[in-house]
Amino acid sequence: MTFVAQPRRELTAEEIRTYQEDGVIMLKRALDPNWMAMVEAGIDEARNKSSLLGRFMSRKVEGYQMDIFLWKRIDILRDLIYYSPCAELARQLMKSEEVRFFYDQMFVKEPGTDAPTPWHQDLSFWPIRGEQICSFWIPCDPVNRENSGLLYVKGSHRWPQRFKAISPDYVASIIDEDMEDIPDINANPDQYELLDWDMEPGDILAFHPLTLHGSYGNASRERRRRALALRWTGDDVVYTPSSKRMPIHYKHASVEGGPLRGAAFPRILPSPDPAERAARLQPERARFGKLAASAMGNAMAAARQTFKRQRTEHLKQTWTTQGEK
Repeated sequence: MTFVAQPRRELTAEEIRTYQEDGVIMLKRALDPNWMAMVEAGIDEARNKSSLLGRFMSRKVEGYQMDIFLWKRIDILRDLIYYSPCAELARQLMKSEEVRFFYDQMFVKEPGTDAPTPWHQDLSFWPIRGEQICSFWIPCDPVNRENSGLLYVKGSHRWPQRFKAISPDYVASIIDEDMEDIPDINANPDQYELLDWDMEPGDILAFHPLTLHGSYGNASRERRRRALALRWTGDDVVYTPSSKRMPIHYKHASVEGGPLRGAAFPRILPSPDPAERAARLQPERARFGKLAASAMGNAMAAARQTFKRQRTEHLKQTWTTQGEK
């Protein structure tokens, strides 16, 4: 038995083909106002109850707030994940029998926050591999390029390169020097076809985790940009932990090389796992020992880079002015 609400409509074959070819699609009015009210309420609660990890992620730029695994402690976002039509939309895009929830992430840029999001591939950060992976980016505010709407390099999910994981705060521990540098997309605009959309609350950007994407800072002096990202996985995804990939600070039953399992990655379709649902009846906090180990790992990686005279300047990207659409 599934509790997932049905979407307003089935995705068309053309929409699925566009997603597969371009690596991204904008789904207009995909979420009804009641679901958007849950998204907004969840983000507002998360902003007022930032986790320890969220405070670390948001430490460098005033006005730019991030946090992850919100659903583990915010009940309204847990319900959104289990009951909204998002999982069914992800199933259609991924063409998967099973849909599991990977994790969520909040992004808030207040008006005038000069904090570009560097070009990156999501999958470079993650301890998973597979083709049936899909991210949803859901804005709570009207969004365009001026107030930090996302830009995508069309078709880049089909490139053979796998690029270094460059986060907004250039976290040292996840920068794998064996991977390729990300090209400076904005410095060579004629070489790439960029996609972006003006969006309203209720719209969804759905994209493949290898599609290069980023955004300018929020140049608007009036409009903030609040957004929630939801990540979904399908049948072919396996757990591939590494010291250079995002650590998981919550309990799960996944083993290296095997499928995702356990309460950190709950099954939503074709039906929820009762044990995984029961594990989330009460809010769960990230394990302090895991957080401490991550902090130590990042400090050691930064120290190694300094000792070897490695700098991140060569990883910096051109985001000084906003290109015309």
